[in-house]
Amino acid sequence: MSVYPAVEAVRLEDVAPEVVCEVYELGSHRRTPAAVKELTSRQVTIGRMMSTGAKDAAIARDLGLSLRTVRSEISALIAGLGAKSRFQAGCLLVRRFG
Repeated sequence: MSVYPAVEAVRLEDVAPEVVCEVYELGSHRRTPAAVKELTSRQVTIGRMMSTGAKDAAIARDLGLSLRTVRSEISALIAGLGAKSRFQAGCLLVRRFG
């Protein structure tokens, strides 16, 4: 039985990010967490901005960075967390930093 229909139902409600991430992880095929690399302070800042729903262009503007730099940092952030997607990276950030 797949949990993916539950993910869609959870998205329709006003649910804490931790709960959404838990549902997502239930559907993940990963059984062991990937090794996490040390993140830079810029990556953490960008990750926190991403978690609020900020778009790449808005992050770049607010931090005074180019869009290309922000996207590069997001890629490094995803890789550093051992995530497979931007959404999963957000979930891992929620678990790591609250």
